[in-house]
Amino acid sequence: MSSLPKYGCLLPMHHMAIRPDGQVLPCCYFRHEYVPKDLNLSLQNPFDHPFMKQNRQSVLLDEMIPGCSKCYEDEKTSGQSMRTEIFNSPYNFLNLPTDDSRGKIPKLTNIDITFSNVCNNKCRMCGPELSTQWYSDAKKMGYPFEKRGIIAENKWIEDADVSDLTFIKFLGGEPFMEQDKMITLLRKCNREKLVVHITTNGTLLPNETLHQLLQECEIVYMTLSIDQFGEFNDLLRKGSHWETTMKNMFAMKEHYGKDKTTVHSVTSIYNVNLCNQLIDFCFTEKFNQKNCIVDGPNWMMPRNLPEAVKQKCIDILSKHLSKINKTKLRLHYSDAKFHYELLIKELEQEGDFGMFLRNDTRMNIIRNEHWKEYNPWLFNEIQPYFEDTQLETGQLEYLRNL
Repeated sequence: MSSLPKYGCLLPMHHMAIRPDGQVLPCCYFRHEYVPKDLNLSLQNPFDHPFMKQNRQSVLLDEMIPGCSKCYEDEKTSGQSMRTEIFNSPYNFLNLPTDDSRGKIPKLTNIDITFSNVCNNKCRMCGPELSTQWYSDAKKMGYPFEKRGIIAENKWIEDADVSDLTFIKFLGGEPFMEQDKMITLLRKCNREKLVVHITTNGTLLPNETLHQLLQECEIVYMTLSIDQFGEFNDLLRKGSHWETTMKNMFAMKEHYGKDKTTVHSVTSIYNVNLCNQLIDFCFTEKFNQKNCIVDGPNWMMPRNLPEAVKQKCIDILSKHLSKINKTKLRLHYSDAKFHYELLIKELEQEGDFGMFLRNDTRMNIIRNEHWKEYNPWLFNEIQPYFEDTQLETGQLEYLRNL
């Protein structure tokens, strides 16, 4: 499987993703609605569930897998996806097998694991499934959810044979709020051949014991989820404190290396005109950065801005693109260039400004905050559309009084 197949992917052959509620997926991008409910950590060996075997058979036959639709859609839009990145990566980032079993013989070598949804942040684009801090707001906003997400007591974690694991990705919630569980799992692994990837919100650092175990691993990648430069990030990722976040960013870069420390940033409707600020900061301070467009909730997507405002945002992004193309920094800004191009395509899509304004206003009232001081230009641009937008009772009066 050296060349890119039409539909096939390496991950179902070697990987599974474990959600906070114990549900198991072929990968973290796999559409949940296609996964049978009994595919979870109550099974002794979920990797050999009939559904997982069926997906692997489809991979070998290069057949379309419905649950892989996100990658297929991304490839239609941009030509790139998680699937293509894995096949085309010049280095084996996921530490997948390199022998004859690679992509051909099922062998669980890689896991993404979320021990729980315990988190110290309640990011705007998140929800109660992945953050315990979201419970109160979710109830007030009418989000349906169950208070679940702790898999700490599941016996699979204690009993699983992890001797063949070569890659673990720790997710949350906030994984550094579950350091004891990370330590327990890492102690069972062959750390000399283990690649570890940790996605964190940057508010916490590993304790001394965990840090020592990580030092014994072959490679450690740190991904910091930071969406905007400065205190605006504290509003988007409520619970964060910019000074602490920035201090921890530099500490992780020093401990784990600049080539293995990445800032991962989500662009939403809130910062579509300002995403260049963090991009430029990361370039100046020599941080790797990956950017993406918010994948949900749908009302936060940039396409929901009014048409005239979207065109002004396109003009702003086009100027950033032009600046990159005129300099000798195109290679260094390659991800940013690609991101700006995707954002322009996103802004060309049809949206629903009313859906955004109703949900945004509801959240701002519940949280007793507003983002206008952090992005006054955008607020002033959308303000003329308030009066003609269908809103919920009391929302227009609230907006008039801002």
